[in-house]
Amino acid sequence: MPPLNPPIRDLVSLLADAVQRHAARPLLGEKRDGRWIWTTYAEFARKVDACRAGLAALGVRSGDRVAIISGNCVAWAVGAYASYGLGAIYVPMYEAQQEQERLYILQNSEARVCLAATPAIARRLAELKSSLPALEHVICIGAPESEEGSFAALLAAGSHSPRPAEVPDPSQIAGIIYTAGTTGAPKGVVLSHSNIASDVAAGLAIFDLRPDDRSLAFLPWAHLFGQTVELHFIIGTGASPRSARGSPT
Repeated sequence: MPPLNPPIRDLVSLLADAVQRHAARPLLGEKRDGRWIWTTYAEFARKVDACRAGLAALGVRSGDRVAIISGNCVAWAVGAYASYGLGAIYVPMYEAQQEQERLYILQNSEARVCLAATPAIARRLAELKSSLPALEHVICIGAPESEEGSFAALLAAGSHSPRPAEVPDPSQIAGIIYTAGTTGAPKGVVLSHSNIASDVAAGLAIFDLRPDDRSLAFLPWAHLFGQTVELHFIIGTGASPRSARGSPT
């Protein structure tokens, strides 16, 4: 594939370059009711723009933490790139993670917003708010737009108040990924934009992936390898990952 031009040094620019080159191509596929539903690069960018504006309206600013408890889905990727465009820091957790680990990660990261995959997770987080003084908003991915605090409502609100993406300095923190905690409390691994972008650039230089290639995303994006290879690397290629799990977004 042709080299990225200019060389990508941050994840906000990675997406912007990909959308410019591959707007009409399918980006993310989710299986719903037995069939694959695809989101194009341009559609994904519009969701990111709306989510970024919605998060900004909630008060999210540069350096704030936005957490997510969810498996791989379109909303996961939208939330990540929306956070990057605000200079915010994305903190992913596994949907099957033990509650005490979730609580510790939310406390330790001081997340202001948490995206929750299901209404059950969102309700439980609301019950734990007294133990999470920094957590101001819980957004439910699996709730309908008509419900206050849903991810769909956040996108709808954000679509009416555009917020330009901020291109971060490559040294700026993009995310914190917590270890499994097998030797005690989970340890937060702080990753800059250049940490991840350099891995993407190295992969693009080695592997001959092309825009018409498709992959099956089965590794969790809450883990760095799955996130880098199955999401950021594919976006840099212009290709299309399919998630084995669907979502309502």
